[in-house]
Amino acid sequence: MDWAPYKLLLIDATAHALLMVDGAKSEVLAELAYPDGYVPTALALAPDANRAYLATAGNNGSGWLLVADLHSLSFCPSPMEIPHPMQFTLTPDGAAAYLADPGGMLYAVDTAAMTLTSLGQPENASCVGIAADSQKVYTAWEHQNSGSIAIFNHRGQLIQEHAIAGIPTNIALNGAQILVPFTANSFTGEGLAIFDQAKPDDSIPSVITIQCPLHTNGLKAYPCSVTVAPDRHSAYVINEDSGSITKLDLKLAEVTGNITLGRSISNLYILPDPRFAVATSNMFADLALIDLVNERLLSVTTSPNEILSCLAVLG
Repeated sequence: MDWAPYKLLLIDATAHALLMVDGAKSEVLAELAYPDGYVPTALALAPDANRAYLATAGNNGSGWLLVADLHSLSFCPSPMEIPHPMQFTLTPDGAAAYLADPGGMLYAVDTAAMTLTSLGQPENASCVGIAADSQKVYTAWEHQNSGSIAIFNHRGQLIQEHAIAGIPTNIALNGAQILVPFTANSFTGEGLAIFDQAKPDDSIPSVITIQCPLHTNGLKAYPCSVTVAPDRHSAYVINEDSGSITKLDLKLAEVTGNITLGRSISNLYILPDPRFAVATSNMFADLALIDLVNERLLSVTTSPNEILSCLAVLG
């Protein structure tokens, strides 16, 4: 198979290391050990691909932000202490990061000065997703049997808040579109809500139904994340419990296909050759290679090591 060259940054929890891997050759190029007692929760690549940020949880609600220099292939000597990072994201320019702790408190990190600012805490909600663009921070919140999204400016001031019919599981951006996968509650099925900020009333989302509540057969699909294709017009919703991927047309807000894998995956990362993607799995802690054109599972890694579900692709 003729591959476009690419590398992966992986977190190997068994070896306590950040790995740089040649994807086409499946060779480990570098191994950056992180200290025992650090539990990574997120990995973010700087826009210039010179640095990677590893958000980790520690003991007693604490956490640490480790910065990897991808040229010297080493961690910077002084990690930054942060609250336990349940959710973490970088801005597109890499100048700031935002995180939420288990209690729902939001924080901003100045990645140049490595300073932390508290932004506030919604009541009776847990943050299940966070994303940022050059002007705003977008968050998804799970409430009791319901959900919402909240949009803040970079100073932490609330700009907008919208209800979600189901229970949100994550959040992603596609230009002016806010994509929120959700699972079922007592009143709704499962699917994806699309808020279009370019429309006059962006409080009314387009809703794509993935599984109707009348046809669950006792098993939820559990749409847990969404990946936008390079063409920005299509996307893939990852259904963790049903072991499938729902293909979407974002302009028409329609389902265009379904890829049945027969195994649980949690996140999907499209490769530089967009015919293919790598998927991670919270259940199996491995990697799966997926042919998106022919809609099939190609291979699964067989390493006994535990590969966490957050990774980064370097073209």
